[in-house]
Amino acid sequence: GAATALALARQRVPCTVLDRHDRPAMQASGNPAGLFHGAVGRDDGPHMRWHRAASFAAAQWVREAVAAGVAGSADGLLRLNASQDAGAMQALLHAQGLPPEYVTALEAGAASARAGLPLGAPAWYFAEGGWADPAGLVQHALATPGVTWRGAAVVHALRRNAANWQLLDADGSMLAEAPLVVLANADDALRLAGLPPAWVQRQRGQLSWLDARDLAIVPPRLPIASGRYLLPLPDGRLLFGATQHDGDEDPQLRDVDHRSNLDGAQALLGGTPLASDGAMLHGRVGWRVGTLNRMPLLGAAPELAAALPARRDAPRLVARQPGLFLHCALGSRGLTTAALGGELIAAQATGAPWPLEADLVDALDPARFALR
Repeated sequence: GAATALALARQRVPCTVLDRHDRPAMQASGNPAGLFHGAVGRDDGPHMRWHRAASFAAAQWVREAVAAGVAGSADGLLRLNASQDAGAMQALLHAQGLPPEYVTALEAGAASARAGLPLGAPAWYFAEGGWADPAGLVQHALATPGVTWRGAAVVHALRRNAANWQLLDADGSMLAEAPLVVLANADDALRLAGLPPAWVQRQRGQLSWLDARDLAIVPPRLPIASGRYLLPLPDGRLLFGATQHDGDEDPQLRDVDHRSNLDGAQALLGGTPLASDGAMLHGRVGWRVGTLNRMPLLGAAPELAAALPARRDAPRLVARQPGLFLHCALGSRGLTTAALGGELIAAQATGAPWPLEADLVDALDPARFALR
C-alpha cells in the first residue's frame, strides 16, 4: 500500500492511505528487517523475469530510503545453490546473457570469503540485493508529498456510485470517497472486490533472532539465503527464519518454530552452531498471502459478472470494475516486488507507459484466474 501511494504521488495523483491500525506497518511490514533480491532459473520464465525487474526497483527504493536515514543496504546478497556446481551456474548465466551487475556465480570458497564465514555450497551473488527495515520503508513512502495516512480506518465494504467508490465502515458510514481505489490489504482485498477467496492462500510465518551477546559466531558480512536466511543487523542481532505453515492462525511464538529456524540457519553454514549456551531466542509472528503459482495479484480488478472474452490466453481482455485495483498476494517476496508493483498500478491508473512488457503484466493480472 505504501509503495503504491508513493508511485501514485510521483504520477501527481494525491492519495490517502487508510490503515485499520492506529500506526503504520503493524502487520508483516513490522518485521525487524527483510530481504530483497532477484532470481535465476533454467527456464527464465515469468517468475524469474518478474523478480529480476522488481529487484532493481527495490534496490532503488532502498537506496533512496537509506539516504533519508532508513536502516538497510543494497550492497549485495548471497543465495546458496546446493543443486549445481559453480561451473553449471556460470554456464546458465552465459546462456541467458545475465550481466555481472545483476548476478554472478561464486564457488563455495569465493562465497565463503565474501560472507566471512565458511559456506558449504556455491552461491549466486546478487550485487543489488540486500536488506531493509520494512517499517522504515513504509514511513519513507508515507512522507512523500501528496500522500496522506489515516489510521484506525477499518473498511468493511465498498459501494460504487456513478463516479466514485465509497469506502464504508461496519456501520455503513462513509470513511472516504474516490474515483480510484487500490486494495493492498492481503487476503481481505478479494472479499472487498467480490472475488473468490480461493485465489490466494494464507500462511503463518515465524522469524527468530539472537542478540549479539548470545551468538556463537561472528555474523556474516551480508545476508545469506536459500529457503531460509541469515540477516545481520547493525545493532548486532542476527535475524533468521522463517517458518511456513498454511492455514495456521496461531499468533503465539512457538519453541518448535524457533528450533526449526535455528536448524535451518545453521544448515546454511554447514551445521555450524549459531547460539551460545543459554542463549535466548526472540521472534515475531506474521502472515503472508500468496497465490499457488507465487505470482502476485497486480492490476485492475476483474468484473466476474461480465461475459468472458472468446480468447482465454489474454487476461487483459477481461472486463474490469472501473477504478478498482489490487496490489496483494506478494507472498514472501513483498520487499522485492512492492516498489515495481506500485509503479505498474500507477501507470495503469494514469495512462503512463507501463514499466513491464505486456506478457509479463498478463502473468501478474488478477484476471488470469477468472479465465480458468
